[in-house]
Amino acid sequence: MTEVPESAILSRRMLMRGALAASALAGAAPAVAQRGRKVALPDDPAGMVATLTDAVYINSNENPLGPCPAARQALAGLEKLSGRYGMAFATKLESLFARQNGLSPDQVQVHPGSYMPLRSVALAYSSKDRPIAWFEPTFDSGFIGRSDQCVTRAVTLPLGGDYAVDVRKLLAAAPNAGVYYLCNPNNPTGLVTSRADIEWLLAHKPAGSVLLIDEAYIQFSDAQSCLDLVAKGADVLVARTFSKIYGLAGLRCGLIAARKDLLDGMADYGVNITPMPAVVAAEASLLDSDLVPQRKAYNRAVRDDLFAWLDAKGMRYLPSQASFAMIHVGRPGADVTAALAKEGVFIGGPRKHMEDWVRVSFGTPQEMQAFKTAFLKVLA
Repeated sequence: MTEVPESAILSRRMLMRGALAASALAGAAPAVAQRGRKVALPDDPAGMVATLTDAVYINSNENPLGPCPAARQALAGLEKLSGRYGMAFATKLESLFARQNGLSPDQVQVHPGSYMPLRSVALAYSSKDRPIAWFEPTFDSGFIGRSDQCVTRAVTLPLGGDYAVDVRKLLAAAPNAGVYYLCNPNNPTGLVTSRADIEWLLAHKPAGSVLLIDEAYIQFSDAQSCLDLVAKGADVLVARTFSKIYGLAGLRCGLIAARKDLLDGMADYGVNITPMPAVVAAEASLLDSDLVPQRKAYNRAVRDDLFAWLDAKGMRYLPSQASFAMIHVGRPGADVTAALAKEGVFIGGPRKHMEDWVRVSFGTPQEMQAFKTAFLKVLA
């Protein structure tokens, strides 16, 4: 089922038309979020839902198109069956993902999102003696517990001046780590770690350690996935989510792929039941062969339009290959974020070691126009 015509990415006018068509298909306003809003939510469900569409939310890297038509069709009527677990459905999804990616079903494990498998890998394969190592800023919240401390011992390095990951520095800083973590493309920078660098780290890491690669945004980029390394039996675990390109953030479905023994090693920390509607929607999404290339093209068109606008304004940004970008604002990013919120535009704020930057998720063309207008006003 065609979601966004290919011609919709050829011009800004056609891009706008594509967004309107996608919204019509969704039958609702674009999917948004209100994380970080310091407001009291209404007590009634309808009131809470209304807060998802009462402003421009480009702060949580959600897909503005929401679930694809096939997923929405599969979800239709499931509210009557929401009293059922559908526990066997996850196994079916694992088999489908494995078949599509050259894996065996026992190399794939479905979870309610990718957050908990990231944490389970940290707990299973790192320790006081063999820490988990990563560059920051990155998506490290899966490893963080009370008082912003890592659930195991961590060795962290700040990204360099170009904000690119240097795997040789990572290995030098943590020569005996149990886990080396790479988010690829990285969140929040959107930059890609090359396959050559990943293979170098895999070849030079200490025996018994593993590479944990979070590919939440890989399908927006031109980077090569590391799922083939899983198929070859390498010391690699690859996390994926259905929250991003598939637009299922609110349903919570993700997975992790690795050798069976590595998945078995996570068993001490359990596997929760993935919500049945999430698995059904994820299955329908995987079966839509046009979905990923269409949404990658849609995201690229919105991204290229924003970057061209930033170039014209002389503003610095990082050349993200994901569904968001870091923009340099030359002042405390928290202040810019707060000022934009007063204009009804919510973005991601600064990150560690990037205090004068902000992160902006890519929304619809309408949302990005609202951002541009408010951004110029705030920076004036």
